[in-house]
Amino acid sequence: MEITMQITKTDAVVSLDLATVFNRYTLVYTATVPVRCTMTYTEDAGERTEEFFLEAGEHMHFPSYMDGYLLHKHANAALSMTVRTISHDCGEFALHDFSVDTVPVLAEKTFFFENDRYRVGVELCWGGGLSYLEDKLCPVEGLGNILNNFDTGRLIQQSYYGIGEPPYVRGEFMGQSWGYNPVQGGDRGNHKSKLIEARVSEHEVYVKCRPRDWGHDGGTTYAYMENWYRLDGDYLIVDNRFVDFSGWTHPMAGQEVPAFYTVSYLNNYYWYDGDKPWTDDALSVKSDLPFWPDDWPYCTFSPKKGNTELWSAFVDDNGYGLGLYTPNVSRTVAGRHMYDASKDPAAVSCNYIAPLRAIQLKCFKPVTYSYFITAGQLSDIRARFKARKDEISNTAWNEY
Repeated sequence: MEITMQITKTDAVVSLDLATVFNRYTLVYTATVPVRCTMTYTEDAGERTEEFFLEAGEHMHFPSYMDGYLLHKHANAALSMTVRTISHDCGEFALHDFSVDTVPVLAEKTFFFENDRYRVGVELCWGGGLSYLEDKLCPVEGLGNILNNFDTGRLIQQSYYGIGEPPYVRGEFMGQSWGYNPVQGGDRGNHKSKLIEARVSEHEVYVKCRPRDWGHDGGTTYAYMENWYRLDGDYLIVDNRFVDFSGWTHPMAGQEVPAFYTVSYLNNYYWYDGDKPWTDDALSVKSDLPFWPDDWPYCTFSPKKGNTELWSAFVDDNGYGLGLYTPNVSRTVAGRHMYDASKDPAAVSCNYIAPLRAIQLKCFKPVTYSYFITAGQLSDIRARFKARKDEISNTAWNEY
C-alpha cells in the first residue's frame, strides 16, 4: 500500500478494505505535520471507530492494540481510516503500509518481571504504571509489595499538568476545580487508560498508553505516554516519554516526575538538605508528615543552591525502605495520607513522593526524563544513588 495525499483540518478518507481477524494494527507513514486519525473496523458487536495520533516524521512506525485487546477481543475487518492535521492548515501525508495481526495478551491486568533482587509488576490495564515492587531481600516480616496501588492514581507513574482555561473544560477532584491532568493509570473514577503497545525483551519492558484526564470521570486525553523499565542488579531504572497532541497552549507548571506511592508502613521521610552533596553529610528526616494538601509548605522540600543530591526515601524505624532519585529537579513534595502503618498495598493509606520540575508542556514536543529506584537500608540506598549519580542528567528539561 502506498498512498500520498495533501491533508487539511477536514477528514480525508482512506479505504482499507482488509478482511482479516486482528487485535493490533500497524502503520508505516511519513507526515510533515502532526496528524489525527480514526480507524473504523468491524467486530462481533458491529462497527467501531477508534482515534489515534501520529507524530510528524519520515517512515515512522505506529503499532497499536485495538481497544478490546486486554479483553481478548478481535476485529473482523479493517474498513477505513480518516486523516487530518491537528494544528496546521495543511500538510503532506504518505501511508507506506497498513497491516494487522493477532498477538497474545501479555496479561489481562499485571505483567510481572524480575531479577535476583526484585519482582516488579507493570499494571497493563492501568496504562502500564508500576503497581508492584517486591524486594526479595526484604527483612521485614509481612512486607511484600512495597507500592501502594489503591486506585488508578496510586501507581508509580507519569502525571502532568497543563491548561486550565478555555477552550479546555475544567474537571473536578476532591471538591476542587481541576485543570488538564493526563495520568497514566486512569482518571478519578477509576476509568482505565488505553494500552497502546507493550513489548518484553530480555532486559526491558516497554509500554505505551493513551492516558486519562484525572479530573474528568471518564475523560480521555489527546496524548501518549511511554515507559521503558529495566532491572539492573539492585536498581530499577525507568525512562519516560510524553507527547501531547491537544493543540492547546499550556502554562508553566510543576510536573510530578514521577508520582510515587508506597505503603503506609514506611513512616519516616529522609532527604539531603545540605550544601555538600554526595559527601555523606548528615541527612534530614521528618517522621510526622501530614497529608500533603493539608500542609503544603511543611511537605515541600527545596534544595539549597548547589545541592545535586536530590534523592529521597521513605523508610521504617529500622532504616529499611524505598528510595527514588530523579536528577535535575527543582524541589520535592512528600506526604502521608491517613497514616496507619499498614503494609497492605491496596489500603487507602499511603505515602507519596513527587520530585517536581517546572515545565511548560508544548504540544507535539516530547517530554523525556529518567529516574532510579532502589530498596534496602537507608545507607545502602544513598550509596547506590551516589554510585550512579552521573548516569542520568535530565538536561532535556532545560529546553522548556
